[in-house]
Amino acid sequence: MAAPPLWSAKIRAERKARGWDAHSTARRLRKAAGDDRHDLPEHTDLVRSIRRWESGKIAVMSERYRLLYCAILQLGEDVLFGEEDRPASPQESAGSETDLGKIASLRQADRQVGGGHLYATVIGYLQSTVAPRLFSGSEGDHSFATAAAFTEMAGWMAHDAGNDLLADQHFHRALAFAGLGGDRQLEAHVLGSMSHLTLHLGRPSEAVTYARRGLDTLTRTRVPAPAVGVRLLAKAASGLAAQHESAEAARLLVRAEAMLGRQPEQSPSPWAAPYDEATLALDTARCMLSLGQVSEAQRQGRRFLAIRSAHRTRTRSRAFGQLVLASALLKQDQLDEACTLILDAVESTRSLSSLVVNRQLTDLQDQLRAYQGHQGATDCLDVLDSAHRERCWLYQ
Repeated sequence: MAAPPLWSAKIRAERKARGWDAHSTARRLRKAAGDDRHDLPEHTDLVRSIRRWESGKIAVMSERYRLLYCAILQLGEDVLFGEEDRPASPQESAGSETDLGKIASLRQADRQVGGGHLYATVIGYLQSTVAPRLFSGSEGDHSFATAAAFTEMAGWMAHDAGNDLLADQHFHRALAFAGLGGDRQLEAHVLGSMSHLTLHLGRPSEAVTYARRGLDTLTRTRVPAPAVGVRLLAKAASGLAAQHESAEAARLLVRAEAMLGRQPEQSPSPWAAPYDEATLALDTARCMLSLGQVSEAQRQGRRFLAIRSAHRTRTRSRAFGQLVLASALLKQDQLDEACTLILDAVESTRSLSSLVVNRQLTDLQDQLRAYQGHQGATDCLDVLDSAHRERCWLYQ
């Protein structure tokens, strides 16, 4: 990929704001590499490439070097390398077990409190711990897989907080890192995340393309990853359902159900987030709603809540299930049960920082207004109005 021209306004603005130039960047990179640069040829090649690239002597850098340079622009030299004499902390030299433990704990917290509260934490870990290891070269491809996983997580949290443009940038960066890390399951998983986001943004055809690209990635590399495959089939079905292609969407959902119980022939990627029967039921319920198959949407919504009933810590996903089922119930004039589900979702998400949940609550307000003469609907609308006022700071 061609590098941006030297007169790029964005690059000039970054340099001016941070006082960067090619020589200072190269000097910091060499310092980060250590005194004996011959021990880290990849790193010194990066320094040389950046210097030649910024001076205009070459127009293209390798994908690996281009991404590292982008990391400097995105995260900042001072964050990547810190103070000149600052020693590396134990956390900064953390290996895969520490990283996996961190990402597992962040996922658990995210389910309960939402991405709006945790985005800064994920970015902080990327900046202080993951990013410097990209430049050390000590972990090889593992460091790129780690960067991909945490960058993808940052994308989901940005999406949950309502910043879809930032989420899209994170997902694209995560996809590139996953490719460099050689983890094809993670690469396919990130494509599933991109599919979800583009569908949310009203681009169903693009969502199907990303999902199918993920499936192709698994097929070409012969990677046995049933959970990732099920997720991609569900995302492709969701995109097709949004385009009212009911037969093909149903076919993919049947394939996903059949694949769900299949055991992988090898260990799944530890970086890809889990995808289970409950999540497939929720995605299926959403597909059925898009296709106008309300009774099946209700059945799948109830299936989801029955499975999740034992997992009360999954606050956000449980709320999603309740609101999808409530929407299906309202379409069949089952007002009382719908209101009960909505009120429970409002109460359980009071401490949740999720703009996505709040927008779904707003959508249900519109559905409920058709029942304004009913006392239950009026009471429910009052609660939703109050909740909207309490949480409106999330929209800023």
